[in-house]
Amino acid sequence: MNELTQSLLKAISKYDMNLKGEYKRVRKLEQLSHPYVKRVTSNRMDRIVHLEDHDILVRAFSRDGKIAPVLLFFHGGGFVTGDFDSYSNVCATLAAQTGYKVVSVNYRLAPEHKFPAGVEDCYAVTQQILAHCEDWYQVPADQVILIGDSAGATLSCVTSFLCRDRGGIMPGGQILIYPAAWCDYTDATPFASVAENGTDYILTRKKLLDYMDLYASKPEDRLDPRFAPLRNTDFSHLPPTLLLTMEFDPLRDEGEELGRRLIAADNPVSAFRILNGVHGAFRLPVRQPVTAAIYRHIKTFLNCGEKSEQA
Repeated sequence: MNELTQSLLKAISKYDMNLKGEYKRVRKLEQLSHPYVKRVTSNRMDRIVHLEDHDILVRAFSRDGKIAPVLLFFHGGGFVTGDFDSYSNVCATLAAQTGYKVVSVNYRLAPEHKFPAGVEDCYAVTQQILAHCEDWYQVPADQVILIGDSAGATLSCVTSFLCRDRGGIMPGGQILIYPAAWCDYTDATPFASVAENGTDYILTRKKLLDYMDLYASKPEDRLDPRFAPLRNTDFSHLPPTLLLTMEFDPLRDEGEELGRRLIAADNPVSAFRILNGVHGAFRLPVRQPVTAAIYRHIKTFLNCGEKSEQA
């Protein structure tokens, strides 16, 4: 990373909004800063998924409206911010780049709906979609791949564990883009990248602490594998996985530890560290080198015709 870029990121990171007190303002800023730009090559369709006591809206993005395998997408935002409006451009780009139908899930957010509300939403919606995907999207369940960035990657990973542990229908794979796999960002964390990258690269340690506090219902939640995937004791029998971490991300080391445990349990895993990458790079235009590298790995994992290479 060149000095100019590093200085710019450091300057931006110094402005640490009081997330606990202003999370609603942050949500509005997210929507304003990521307006949806309709593309000729992108078609959108909303569907209501009925759960036991509430409904969840999902939005499908398609490059050409034709039948295609499905990427079931969970957005990032620390379990507190983000929605499928602020991620519409990301989903449209993902559909355009891969040719897959991207189905984005508008799961409930903390602190209005604390843990485990978002997790259970994602699992329940996944099971509904896997059960009805042939009727709704004309593809079998093994052509539905879970994908998410940041908190969304965590939710994707946890959903795969729950599919296995609860005897649910399994997805055909999972793509985890810089997941939050642990639960502690104090000085007690075992992961060095939190201190190394926790002040100067936009996602700061302070923000991570605030996100976790807003998400958790009680201290004991942090011991729950649904809260932090690395709390699991059994990493076997999970779907094929692509796991991507960023060089300058405080979540880098815990994500890579997750990859090592998945590999040790004999799961098919492709894991890459993107050099010069920072948290949030997936939301940047594809012309950015780091974002382009992310998409190269995704396309290779999905067999979209491009070879993956170390970025």
